[in-house]
Parts: sequence; structure tokens; C-alpha cells
Amino acid sequence: MTKKSKIPLTALQLVGSPTSKFFYDLSFLYARDVVAPRGFRLLFAVAHPDGYWSVLTSLTDPMNKISFNEMVILIQAVNIAVCHMFCKKGMISIRILLEDVLNIPIVGSSGHCLGIAQNKFLAKSLVAQAGVAVPRGKKLDYETTIATQLRIDEFPVIIKPNSADNSDGLSLVFEEKNVPAAWKKAGQFDDVILIERYIPGREIRGALIESGGDLIIPPFIEYMVHSNHPIRNPEDKLLFNESGELIGQSKKEHIPAICPAKLDDSLKERLVFAMKAAHRALGCRDYSMFDFRINSETNRPYMLETGFFWSFSHKSMISTMLYEAGISLEETTHTIWTQTFTRGNSD
Repeated sequence: MTKKSKIPLTALQLVGSPTSKFFYDLSFLYARDVVAPRGFRLLFAVAHPDGYWSVLTSLTDPMNKISFNEMVILIQAVNIAVCHMFCKKGMISIRILLEDVLNIPIVGSSGHCLGIAQNKFLAKSLVAQAGVAVPRGKKLDYETTIATQLRIDEFPVIIKPNSADNSDGLSLVFEEKNVPAAWKKAGQFDDVILIERYIPGREIRGALIESGGDLIIPPFIEYMVHSNHPIRNPEDKLLFNESGELIGQSKKEHIPAICPAKLDDSLKERLVFAMKAAHRALGCRDYSMFDFRINSETNRPYMLETGFFWSFSHKSMISTMLYEAGISLEETTHTIWTQTFTRGNSD
């Protein structure tokens, strides 16, 4: 809110997906619960899988569909944009369009940054150069590599697509005979496949928040993996009905999430160093989130994944971390959205 006029700033919420119903539903799962901090009013631009858009003041309004060009005209006066999209176009192309072409400041990291993060092999290579430990691995082309002739020096390994989320296409493989099935599974989601050393041990998620010049490290989350469920699968993250449609977040029955995670000072220091180094190496802004495996023998953290999603809703993992620390979601949201507006109007 400006000091002179006291007129609320307009925060555009980018929701839905122009590519698939699954990503459309996933976006709504979080976006419908977004907070409205003081000094901001919300406007929603909803992308539909059929290529049309809707511009609404509330997600409960009728979805009158308009063209992309009509949508662009209606959003030109907004002050900032918050992206709730999980598909590749939404994460990368639409972010770049708004920020680089329409000059609308984006909350969080840029589309260019998310493009790097979507390439898991590239992202891990960059953070490794910054001194962050990552699992040893290699990338291979699905079409030109014959799974039955793969040479794997040491089992167990993780086989997964290079650019998928929510554990889609991921397999933990203990024996060579199971490689072809895991290879085929990963190939359903990407043409580039990763084979990585499996790190046995604890799984920890941490976040870093740039808030008003301060750096907030909220309490960590631990996903309680165990021998019967050593990795998190899609059903451990999202809940689907019998028809395979997304209906909500997972109830985490097999792998509970505990916040705050119990960490000794040495391990916490290592995790914070790794997150700061990765945040800088990837060119992140405002906030970032990282998943780690803590080697059960050495207690050394290895970065598994990067995450740049925060819907500023009560369902989000970063919001859960803030609650545990007694930090207001609404006030933190206000600070981050305001600093985004300031960043975009600093020239």
C-alpha cells in the first residue's frame, strides 16, 4: 500500500494450467487458500487446459472464458504477480512473459531460475560447484539407451526422469533385473533419465526466506522414511481417487511429516550452509526450499531436490514451518509481496 494514497496494491494470482487437468487441479488445491495480506487486493487469472482464460476477483466467481490476448489486457495494471502454476509452461514461460515482457514483478524466483531447477541434473551440477553435496549420478537419453545394457556399478540406485515433480516416474532399484521396468517408468515422463546413487538415511526439508532484509530459516520438516517405505512416492505427496483424479494432499499415512525435525547443532549448521549456497548458485529470490537425505553412516546431508513453490496458503509446507516458529503467515506474506513490488519499481 502506498503511503500517500493508501490504495491497496493489486496482487495477481496466476492459477490453473494451460496444459493439463492434473496440473489445473493441483494449482487450485493450493491457490484457493491463498491469504490476502493487508495492503493488497487479489485478482485471479485462471488458465484453462483448453487454452482459454478467466479473470476473476474470487475463485468462487463464474468462470467466464476469454482469450489469452483479452486476459493480457485485463491484467496490465496489476502491481505484482504470484504464480500458483505447477506445469512447465506456468512455471517458466508464463513467469518470463509477465516479468520480462509485461514488466509485472513476480513474487519468488524468475522463470529463468525455475527453468534451471526443472533440469535436475543441471541444478545439481550448479549447486555442487558451490560446495553442496549431491548424490553421484549420470544422465542418459531414453531413446538411445538400451535399458538391458546399462552398466550400473553399485546398487541400490534411484532411476527417475530429469524434469518431473512429485516423484513421478521415480523408482528405487536394488537389482539389475529391475532396471528395465524402472527405465520404462521414468521414460513416460521425460526423454532424459537420471541414475543416481541412493542415499540411505533421514529425509529432511528446509526453507530459506528473504524477508525485509532479514534471512529467516524456519524449523525443518522430517519425512519419516523407514525400511518398508524408504522413499516418498506420488501417493505419499498427493491424494487420488479410484479414477486417478487428484482430490487433495496425501494423508501421509506411510511416511508422516514431523515439524520441527530433531536436528543437532552440527547437522543444522550443515543444512543451513547448503541451503544458502544453493539459493545463491541457482539465482533464487525471496524464498527457496530444499530436500536432503542425511547419510545414515556419515551424517552428511546430500541435496536431492530444489523447490520454488509457495502458494502463501495454509496448506503450504513453508507456511507449516512458519506456524511452528510462531511467525505470522499474513505478515510474512505482506513483507515478501511488498519487497517484490519495491524491487519491480526500483528503476
